[in-house]
Amino acid sequence: MDDRAPISVLLLARDETRDLEELIPALAFAREVVVVWDPRGDTATRAAAERLGARVHERAFDGFGPQRSFALSRCVQPWVLWLDADERLDAAAVAAVLRAASEPPNPATHHRVSRATWFLGRRIRYCGWQRETLVRLFRRDRARFDDAPVHEQVTVDGAQGDPLAGTIEHWSYRTFEDCVAKCVRYAHAGAEKAWRRGRRAGALDVLVRPPLRFLRQYVLQLGIMDGAHGLVLCGFAAAQVFLKYADLWQRTRAGTRA
Repeated sequence: MDDRAPISVLLLARDETRDLEELIPALAFAREVVVVWDPRGDTATRAAAERLGARVHERAFDGFGPQRSFALSRCVQPWVLWLDADERLDAAAVAAVLRAASEPPNPATHHRVSRATWFLGRRIRYCGWQRETLVRLFRRDRARFDDAPVHEQVTVDGAQGDPLAGTIEHWSYRTFEDCVAKCVRYAHAGAEKAWRRGRRAGALDVLVRPPLRFLRQYVLQLGIMDGAHGLVLCGFAAAQVFLKYADLWQRTRAGTRA
């Protein structure tokens, strides 16, 4: 008899060999781990996922929303736990997930979990990242992802249950190189998302929006309380906004000329 919880863990991967080698063994409580791998990535990532017992599906990445929708379609357990490869559940969160997915049937269809993000080796407590809670455990047959290229959202029909105890520890920005790469990638994806929604940008957006983002996160959202790490993080946030609106401005100009 399989005494693991009736949970499919949903993961996306491309070049996350080290992360998967840390994460997948810690998910032994779930009946399956579903990894959707982008074939443009390192084949060692796929090999690691398969070696560790995950079910791996190959699909070229075309945005986080479509990729997660595909992954969800490959899950078979009644509950789905959505994680990123650089996230870890603490012990309290594991216990809470197991309780929520256990018998007798939970009347709720989805639950939120708190998340704490680490930036260059320090846990960020302000900068607008405080009190972040996300829907990460949900009924498979009641959920759907939108098609956003970045910052995708899951919609779940039915009643939301109590927030789960514990924390998801998010190790998204381990090195300076990680910060730069994600700043550029998310800026481009953000511009694509805005363009699809009919947004346009002028030179004033490029000039004004980055410093406003910095002031909001560093002053209003108390990034100053995170010391030098808060200063650097808010600087990267402003740079990402600059790149996003520069990209959108160029798209707007090209569209106007056309």
